[in-house]
Amino acid sequence: MSRRWLGVRPWIWLATLFVLLLFVQQSPLGQQIGPRANLFFAPLVSALQAPAIWWQDISQWFIGRDQLQSEVLDLRKRVQQQSFVEQERDALRAENMQLRSLLVLPELPDYIWHAAKVLGRSPDKMSQRLMLKAQTQIHADDAVASSEGLVGVVDSVSGHLAVVRTILDASLAVPATQPGSGLAVLVRGQGERLLVDFVPVEQAPPVGSVLMTSGSGGIFPPGIPVARIVSIRPVAGSVFAEVEAEPTAHWRRDAWLSIASQQHP
Repeated sequence: MSRRWLGVRPWIWLATLFVLLLFVQQSPLGQQIGPRANLFFAPLVSALQAPAIWWQDISQWFIGRDQLQSEVLDLRKRVQQQSFVEQERDALRAENMQLRSLLVLPELPDYIWHAAKVLGRSPDKMSQRLMLKAQTQIHADDAVASSEGLVGVVDSVSGHLAVVRTILDASLAVPATQPGSGLAVLVRGQGERLLVDFVPVEQAPPVGSVLMTSGSGGIFPPGIPVARIVSIRPVAGSVFAEVEAEPTAHWRRDAWLSIASQQHP
């Protein structure tokens, strides 16, 4: 008989003891004992209530963890949105600065400047071309420039869209000169660099000199910076030097360029 009682599950003993304590506390004897009984049974009552308190604490911990994870995800989303807004703001600020820089382009006789948005760039190194969009009418052979210098020429037009051959394109040659001299040269593209043809060794400008459009040929307006000389090498048996240059304009990072359209009477 005693073995069967000992085999009773512990929670049944605890529940029985808890009911007994409540009965004693509500009985006349428990009321007579008063606070001393409460002090005596307080540790036991706390021990009996501990599992429920632990369970409640664990539940609150899981709820708090889920709320914290939700707040972290929401914070990350807001940070990403803020970063996107800041990137857009910086891009708009850069475009605004580019548009303002185009306003300082010098006025050219018989030409009008129009701003054009850069839509795309050719990946081919030897065929350096751009796609532009303008709000005004564009014509083939219109010159294209940035605030730093000549970029190229309009090759073909479809509505307000234009394909531009840049001065790095191997098929393009630009008549140029050095201001204040009688030098007449051709600047032609070579993929990532420029070559300057027909430079006499005796008249070769020093490294760092800037060549300007001469206006010869009638396509490019005169007085636009084209290239900066980076190296000069004499060629044995030739009166001309081998001259390399770089564009004065750095249009690869520009979102806006300017088109010089010739005024027609």
